[in-house]
Amino acid sequence: MQYHYVVGYDSDKDRWFVEYDPDAYFPDGYMWDNKSEVWSVPEEGSHEEALDYKCLNMLQSLVPIWPSPLVNGEL
Repeated sequence: MQYHYVVGYDSDKDRWFVEYDPDAYFPDGYMWDNKSEVWSVPEEGSHEEALDYKCLNMLQSLVPIWPSPLVNGEL
């Protein structure tokens, strides 16, 4: 199973962020099942939902410490 998330960079605020609306990018779901080769959303209360929640929280905690691609506002 693969869990997919969208990370963006806001050049006006010079910060990275996690997109909170996965439906905007993954209309069929953001979880890829290698066995059945389909996209889906984890079922409420499932092991997959618990893992998704943990992965998303880890990503959200790491994104704010990613370095800026800018140096003194320049590339």
